[in-house]
Amino acid sequence: MTGRRQPRRLDRNIAYFDEPPERRPPITEVGPLAWVRANLFGSPLDTALTLLAALFLVAVISFLLDWSIGTGNWYSIIFNLRLFLVGRVESFMDPRNTFLFLFIAVLAGVNFAAWSRIHLRLWAILAGVLLSLFVIPWLIAGAIPLPPTWLAAGQREVTSGSITARPLERIAFIAGADEEVAFRLVTPADDAELAQLTSFSDVMTNTLRNAAANRLGSAGRLETIQRELAGDRLTARQRAAYEEELARTEVPPPVHSAYEVSAYPVLLTLLSGDTGEEIFSRSLAPGEELRQTLPRNGWYVLEKRVADSDDSIALLRAGGLYPIFDRSFIREGERVFQYVRATDRLLVEGGRPRDGGGADLPMLGIIDHQYRGVRPPADFLRLMLGPFLQQLNLGLTLFVAVMAAAYAAAQWLRRRDRELETPLRRVRRSAVWLWLVTIPLAFLLIAGFGEGGVLRASDPQLWGGLLLTLVLTVVALVVAFPIGILLALGRRSALPVVSAASTLYIEVFRGVPLITLLFMSMLLVQFVLPGLGGPDNAPYRVMVALILFSAAYLAEDVRGGLQSLPPGQVEAARALGLPAWRITLHITLPQALRAVIPAMVGQFISLFKDTSLVTIVGLIDLTGVANLIASQTEFQGLRRETYIFIAIIYFIFSSVMSNVSRRIEASGSGAARA
Repeated sequence: MTGRRQPRRLDRNIAYFDEPPERRPPITEVGPLAWVRANLFGSPLDTALTLLAALFLVAVISFLLDWSIGTGNWYSIIFNLRLFLVGRVESFMDPRNTFLFLFIAVLAGVNFAAWSRIHLRLWAILAGVLLSLFVIPWLIAGAIPLPPTWLAAGQREVTSGSITARPLERIAFIAGADEEVAFRLVTPADDAELAQLTSFSDVMTNTLRNAAANRLGSAGRLETIQRELAGDRLTARQRAAYEEELARTEVPPPVHSAYEVSAYPVLLTLLSGDTGEEIFSRSLAPGEELRQTLPRNGWYVLEKRVADSDDSIALLRAGGLYPIFDRSFIREGERVFQYVRATDRLLVEGGRPRDGGGADLPMLGIIDHQYRGVRPPADFLRLMLGPFLQQLNLGLTLFVAVMAAAYAAAQWLRRRDRELETPLRRVRRSAVWLWLVTIPLAFLLIAGFGEGGVLRASDPQLWGGLLLTLVLTVVALVVAFPIGILLALGRRSALPVVSAASTLYIEVFRGVPLITLLFMSMLLVQFVLPGLGGPDNAPYRVMVALILFSAAYLAEDVRGGLQSLPPGQVEAARALGLPAWRITLHITLPQALRAVIPAMVGQFISLFKDTSLVTIVGLIDLTGVANLIASQTEFQGLRRETYIFIAIIYFIFSSVMSNVSRRIEASGSGAARA
């Protein structure tokens, strides 16, 4: 034994000082380039389809960008954002609404901590987005000046087509203290320069601009006809048609010379609209510029007259004068008039300046002084994007900050309970309780209490926009979910009466369109529940229809999940002596709900979008707000902008719900766990 040779040890450490050669795989076989090559350019047909799809997308995106930046009127969104969010609720900054807003942020943070996880990268992205909401408007305001306002002065009428306009001698506008107004008398070199005026302008300037553009168009058409007639490629019929058109075509004299645009000085007088005090009175010659700092906030009146001529039209390039939106509403029994400046939302309340006869002076209203021409990207950033982001920054920052605090608190609670067998149980239980508290809390905060502590019933009339859409959706889902589960269990019941009643309910409500149920609820619910009658309680009657409709569809989703389970589990539970209610509550129902998470989330998304139908029965949801805004005088014909905006809102919320559904499934809650 001692002389036997010991076996050689094979577990010695051997050091290799030469690094092994590395050969990276070709970039065309792995990675993004490989995916592009395999899926987009794998065959000649795939290549052709990819190129055609790319050209189509480029054309569509280019058209949308050109339209949204150049001609889209997004004032309908900027000046009605509160209406889109909360409808006709008196004040979004009311303490009740603020508390509800913060409570929803807490609810979102706790639910993210309970059912999902927000990585540090996502928090960094959110912080960058919020920072950009503050930085971008500040950079835009500092780098891009406001566009001018073109005003006309004189006594002569200008005709363009069927429109005839005369300059206004006096016009009222609002401005702030220490702001500067500037005026320059501009003499266009030719009609081409006159036709290219782009900015805010009054009706007279726009008519002058259209007259110059029409004359240039007629001159261009005349040149085309003469060029065709000089050639020898026309048939006899074509030549006769061109000659007839040539006889009808008349090119008027140049507009800038016919109306002697800015050929004479203009006398400008600026008055205080409140006191009538004269601030300055000066004669402005062509090419000269006049600047004046204003003393106070409020109304001002500009008088403009052409000196030494009644046939000349003066063209003024004004800075510091911008169009106004006017609003009127009832406040504490009295009608209040508000005037808001289009560029920065400067607000002035009270009456307008009046002339000697007691009539209101014409004002720089947005209807007659809107933006004319194709808007350059700089003006789009300054007038549209900057003010819109400025309205969002504070609200979104507060929401994300409170949500992050709630998320951190829930994560701390989760880490504290790490030694427990189920550390997430307390967090998820808190999330469920918050959902149950949301509905009564929302009703109490939105409706409020009237005299004697009685809940005010008239406030639901004011609900609208996104607030009404979310209230209807959440109430319908939270109330319909347990009803749908009971209907699914009832349809599978062994009792014929319960099964038949559940089946009848499900089939009836699934076979009737939602719009029919909405009309029926508006007419019939008040006979069953008289307390819900009258126009004040219309949202409650709509909730009844949505609950009944959603419960039927959720019941079928849950029944499908129950039928997908293997029967062996139920048989094993019965063999162990478990009662039927324990088998359902602890074995079959949890697995069925996990299996149908995608179907239920799809139903939730569908219900969220179907709430747009409530506008047909008189409620002002997102779609109703879009229709209401499009009917306003300032925004007539702007349905495209409002519908695109609410489509973006629906898309964002639907995408968030879909993403949350995928995260719930990925976290393990959507599958059976050991």
